[in-house]
Amino acid sequence: FLPVSQLSSKNYPRVEDGDKNKILTLLKKLVAQELEVRILDADRETEKLIVSEKAAQKEKDREVISGLSIGDVVEGEVSGVVDFGAFVKFFPPNIDTTGLTEENKLEGLVHISELAWQLIENPRDIVKVGQKVGAQIIGLENEKISLSMRALEKDPWSKLEYKVGDVAKGAVHRINHFGAFVYLNKDIHGLAHVSEMGEMFPGKNINELIKVGGEYSWKILSSEPKEHRMGLVLVTGKAEKSSKADK
Repeated sequence: FLPVSQLSSKNYPRVEDGDKNKILTLLKKLVAQELEVRILDADRETEKLIVSEKAAQKEKDREVISGLSIGDVVEGEVSGVVDFGAFVKFFPPNIDTTGLTEENKLEGLVHISELAWQLIENPRDIVKVGQKVGAQIIGLENEKISLSMRALEKDPWSKLEYKVGDVAKGAVHRINHFGAFVYLNKDIHGLAHVSEMGEMFPGKNINELIKVGGEYSWKILSSEPKEHRMGLVLVTGKAEKSSKADK
């Protein structure tokens, strides 16, 4: 018996919505295929044999991975998108790929936090299966490869134009129990904490003051570019300085 969890990355049925019928359809394609597996458990009395394709593949992958280094840049293709990130298949860098097949590719994970610099709620908004992407290797642990796509892009917080005390336009991205996430532009975001809103507008509920998608004027209370954090508070009346939201 080969459990689904013990299939290699090549044959593992990644179905974005987790539909059992779709998973079964993909698994049926393995019927009559020959797989290389490692025996995990053998019970003579019950005549049960548990095998793993993933375990057999790990040994091969470890040998290839030993030639990789943190900082290497790879070009690959998105092989799967899940709630916590995206899987990317790629050939090891700096090798002749002539005659190589899909089976010779390695697979790494780009965690949701490493897909791009902006806040991401759904990785599917950033990448799609089959998309060609570049990524940098940021972690190697046994057969696990951690990748980063945002590492190849300039950090928009590295030269932050916004300063504490500035007032700028910003669109409300999300509201929750502790405040509102606001985008001043497509990359720079800040948090308007509910406590600050309460002090500025006593007796008012945050949902009475702002709506998701609405654009308002915000005063920057704090800024921590290295941590990608910014504190904001809603202001009324004429902005103190010109809006930088479009810069």
